[in-house]
Amino acid sequence: MFSSNFAKVISCNLVLLFSTAVCVPQCAYGQTTKEETVRDRLWVFSFAVNSDFVHVGRRSVMSAAEGNFYLGVPNILLVQSSTKEAPYGRFEPPLEQYTVALRPLKNVAWSLVGSGGFNKAEETAEVFDMAKRVPNFRGVMLDDFFISKANDGKRAQWTVEELADVRRKLDQTGKKLDIFVTFYVKQFELPLKDYLDLIDVLMLWNMESAGIRNVENDLQKLERLYPHKRKMLGCYLVDYPKKQGIPVDLMKHQCEVGLRWLQQGRIEGIVFMGNTVMDLGFESVEWTRNWIQQVGSTKLKGN
Repeated sequence: MFSSNFAKVISCNLVLLFSTAVCVPQCAYGQTTKEETVRDRLWVFSFAVNSDFVHVGRRSVMSAAEGNFYLGVPNILLVQSSTKEAPYGRFEPPLEQYTVALRPLKNVAWSLVGSGGFNKAEETAEVFDMAKRVPNFRGVMLDDFFISKANDGKRAQWTVEELADVRRKLDQTGKKLDIFVTFYVKQFELPLKDYLDLIDVLMLWNMESAGIRNVENDLQKLERLYPHKRKMLGCYLVDYPKKQGIPVDLMKHQCEVGLRWLQQGRIEGIVFMGNTVMDLGFESVEWTRNWIQQVGSTKLKGN
């Protein structure tokens, strides 16, 4: 039998997720409607079960769908693991089967370029098929796409022409689908305008937890470089190099700054990474979950 407290948590999260999912706006993602709340603009950056074992050295059993359920967040980015991480967990074809558990969610995006820059033609073709058939499919993700230190002039996993072909194929689905890309603060100096002309949403990340205090300066710099590009804030829950949770004061700082930016319209989403560290007992995770419960219902003004 479930305890009464656990039953209340289950009921609360189901109401939050299903209430946002059944009211999916028919406008393109990125256009704020009068009915939207902060929760509507929160995402989880998700991986296959236990794929982060290679990074944190601890087993996780939380699936992508369970990560969204745990945080009470209605949007998800599913990111394939690189081949180096494959022994510890990756999404195995057929990929569309994974989307069944995600049907209650509002927005689903799937990686064409995954962790470590992994990409495979056969999986790319599957994602294009999903884009046509999966009702809540909203876009594709390019993770670790840009190469921070250009090698022989190579700036990204694909050429501009290859990315343009992806853009054409997405447009041919007849749906308004976004291309999301990971942008690390160490990549500010890369010349990327030709690539970014084909990309819809820049997701700002800083892998160094000590750099979280500089997040305001980082966004200002991104705004100066690409003033017309849509932006989201990426928030790590764990400091991967140190294999420990983000200190709660820093977690609070990035969340509160991100909330202010959402309310100001400077960004259109906050992304939390990710399901594979949510069941390991990190204080930063539980703090974030409580914070979402407190601010999630705050209404956002329409554009």
